[in-house]
Amino acid sequence: MSSPKVIFDNDCSKCSRWARFIEKRDKHSRIELLGQNSPEAKKAMISIPDRFEGVDSVFLISPEGEWFSKSSAIWRICRYLKFPWPIASTIFLVPLPIRDIAYDIYARMRK
Repeated sequence: MSSPKVIFDNDCSKCSRWARFIEKRDKHSRIELLGQNSPEAKKAMISIPDRFEGVDSVFLISPEGEWFSKSSAIWRICRYLKFPWPIASTIFLVPLPIRDIAYDIYARMRK
């Protein structure tokens, strides 16, 4: 089984801090972090599902090859991190449209 992959905007300071946050809390180094401008990320982006074309977001590619973006990616990433961060994955209980609105508001403040 492959490892989960997180594709993030490595030109964005908030996104890069998020990647460092993940790295520090991924005690078993299970998550592969890929800056979107890296050759590995560009290769992975070839297989991006049509529904994510043009979406400006962090992406998670699960070990099974499923793609997630925005808040759906965030709460799934939290499940891989050391305690107490898996508890944050309970955000999935908030309806998706509300989660993604919050994600989009935060994302507008980046760069």
